[in-house]
Amino acid sequence: MINLTRTFVRQWAREYNRLARPSDRLEERAINAWLRGQPSRKYLDKTHFVQLARWSAPRGLNAYRQNDPRLVREATGLAHRVSNERLKVHVLTALQGVSVTVAAAILHFLNPRRFPVFDIRARSTLKKAGLWKRPPADAGLDAWEEYVSIMRRLSRRLRVSLRDLDKALYAYDRWRPRRAPRR
Repeated sequence: MINLTRTFVRQWAREYNRLARPSDRLEERAINAWLRGQPSRKYLDKTHFVQLARWSAPRGLNAYRQNDPRLVREATGLAHRVSNERLKVHVLTALQGVSVTVAAAILHFLNPRRFPVFDIRARSTLKKAGLWKRPPADAGLDAWEEYVSIMRRLSRRLRVSLRDLDKALYAYDRWRPRRAPRR
């Protein structure tokens, strides 16, 4: 079992920054920069919605492109404004190709201090730490709500940002050295 500490998060978040694809890091920065220029009532236009959804789950690109620009703006704006977190996800999943995982990524970008990225690799690391009881592949709405709660608690306890915690959990699962199989 792994022990999640502030040092663990800092070390593995740095590994993420070092090893993640440069294009992913550039897209993340570009989306964040665009959103910082938004008024307090944030939304995504279709171009940034497609970019963000592709960043989260590239296989759905054709479905993301099928969304009407007005619907994208209204759905993402409503998801940002509505207070009920479950409803935020439901609103976003009304868009073509948007799963709970993609909706969670959108919510993260709209409000990074409140919502983590909902990634299978992060859930796998939480499972190795004994904090996630579900199968890592469980990406349903109930699993997302539980995950958000775990991540917020962990972020507060370790005094790290949700994004650094996301990065560290992802990086540990993705790039940690694996032992050679026994013969």
